Amino acid sequence: MALTATMLFAACHDGHDHSGHDHEAEHHDHGSMGHEKQVQPQDEQVQPQEKQLGTSDHEGHEGEITFTEAQARAAGLQLFTVEPGEFAEVVEVTGRLLPAQGDEATVTATMAGMVRLSAPNLADGTAVSQGQTLFVINASPMANGNPAAVAQAELEAARKSLARAEQLAADRVISTRELDEARSRFDMAQATARSLGTAAQTRAVQSPLSGYVKNVLVRPGDYVEPGQPLATVTQSRRLQLRADVPERHYGLLAQVRDASFRLAYEPSTAAHKVSEMGGRLVSRGRTVGSADFYVPVTFELPNQGQLVSGSFAQIYLLGASRQGVITVPNEAITEAQGLFFVYVKTHPDTYLRQEVTLGATDGRRTEVLSGLKTGQQVVGRGAIQVRLAANATVIPEGHSH
Repeated sequence: MALTATMLFAACHDGHDHSGHDHEAEHHDHGSMGHEKQVQPQDEQVQPQEKQLGTSDHEGHEGEITFTEAQARAAGLQLFTVEPGEFAEVVEVTGRLLPAQGDEATVTATMAGMVRLSAPNLADGTAVSQGQTLFVINASPMANGNPAAVAQAELEAARKSLARAEQLAADRVISTRELDEARSRFDMAQATARSLGTAAQTRAVQSPLSGYVKNVLVRPGDYVEPGQPLATVTQSRRLQLRADVPERHYGLLAQVRDASFRLAYEPSTAAHKVSEMGGRLVSRGRTVGSADFYVPVTFELPNQGQLVSGSFAQIYLLGASRQGVITVPNEAITEAQGLFFVYVKTHPDTYLRQEVTLGATDGRRTEVLSGLKTGQQVVGRGAIQVRLAANATVIPEGHSH
């Protein structure tokens, strides 16, 4: 019985020890499981974010876009760092490029007749020199015969009549009034003959200045009359930029110092600045036109060869400067369904499409009211290529890999 009791005690003692060990192990296991439960939710929390980001890309909303360095080099990608800076108050209006005073002249017909071009290739943009013959007017095909020859004959008759009248007046045969009438007839005949040309009935019309033919207003064989415009010749050395400002902006005109402009045939990212081209502000209109209710503001600038007189322009009048304004180049902005976006570099080879709210533009840069922060790197040149790369990776709904 003692042995049995001893064995029972030992068995009971072993059971207590194993139970205690198992409890510690179980406690340890519980601690380990508790640690795993703290890590697992973090992993599960990260994965949905990645999936949600990927889903955003597939749906074409805001999301990260992969664009490698090789793609960036091929696209000529350029980045800039967002920094607040100086930006002018802007009034956006329309206007037109016009020739400066004295830089343009109209070629007119000097007699009536049928016109022909001096050269078959005379057209808009042709370079001409002062005194060069541009047109030849011929009166011989006209139905009323030879008006130039008739005028020459009348001039000769008036000259003889005046000489006879002067002789008779010296002999006191005719009165002074009759002598004055003879002189008047001679003057009129002389003016008529001069306007019609020689009896050959042809007359050359020459360019009044050196420059370029702006527009040819007649075709070969057209009938013209004295004083009728035939063409315009412009030197195009200086131009005037006329901005038509609505009345509601009249109070801002006193602050206007400069302007940038973009011609109708140029891309939206191309803009010229008057001061950078050597131009200047000429006048601010003080009155409103009775017909169009616009106030004119005029700048004068040299033509460096790429500007076409007569072109319509989008004009950005630049006023007082503002500090601390975030702006981006116009080429950095893309548009989709009425919303505007830029592309921000978040990591190497990774970009994020960021929606922005825009303010005024000066034709080159545009104010960003919200959506960007100082220090962010934004795609300038190459934004279109990044957008195309994003669209190329979109997975249609209903498909997954």
